[in-house]
Amino acid sequence: MINRNLIRCVGTYHKAGTVWMRAVFSEIAARLGLDFVNTPTNAFNAVTPKPGTIYFQWDSRFSPAFDREDVRGFRIVRDPRDIVISGAHYHMKATEPWLQVKKDRFGGLSYQEMINSLDGLDARYRFEMENFSRGTIRSMTVSRGNRAMRDLIERRFLMVRYETLIEDVETTMFRSICDHLDLPFELCAPIFVENSLFGQSVRKDHVRSGKKEQWTDAFSRAFAREFAATHQRALEKLGYEENRDWIERCAERA
Repeated sequence: MINRNLIRCVGTYHKAGTVWMRAVFSEIAARLGLDFVNTPTNAFNAVTPKPGTIYFQWDSRFSPAFDREDVRGFRIVRDPRDIVISGAHYHMKATEPWLQVKKDRFGGLSYQEMINSLDGLDARYRFEMENFSRGTIRSMTVSRGNRAMRDLIERRFLMVRYETLIEDVETTMFRSICDHLDLPFELCAPIFVENSLFGQSVRKDHVRSGKKEQWTDAFSRAFAREFAATHQRALEKLGYEENRDWIERCAERA
């Protein structure tokens, strides 16, 4: 029997499995007769958690109201370098309305017009790194938000790497997630597989590439140094690197 007194939370970040996890856990909720709530970021403080509900939040912003004994959650983080690459390519082509809004800080151009106006991928990755993805990386390292929210995430949420999940063909990590959330693995695993890149029905139109370590081919060594100057601490805090030796794996090119 499933425990219907629990409050379950699923947190992602932009370009870190958001569409994927929303599809997986909304279907799981429907199959188990649980409520599913897609929580808006701008309303996270107004949500009152209720037992028997799966709460999904695309920026892993759960209010301190979720800091209670009957809450169990997990969040997915992704290599910040690949966040920048995926974000840049997505923002060059996506049709989300905010990408079309003209901004004074971009000289009257929209975000999409600005990133597409830049010459070369290094310049586009730099723009993405300094703008939208900067906030995403700060959120992943739990450096954005009030102290109560940071404590909640660090104490009550299992942290899972996107790179592990996209290769979880044997569903080993997903079993750990189900155990943590007290969900029936045998029922949930087929839903996870069916919606994964190695499954059948994942929205591949939303995914440019699920490959990990895209940065080894995409970053020039010069840009890798720039990235390290800004986000090396994030790479280390999230456990992706111990030092700056990774820069040498990038190509030295003009």
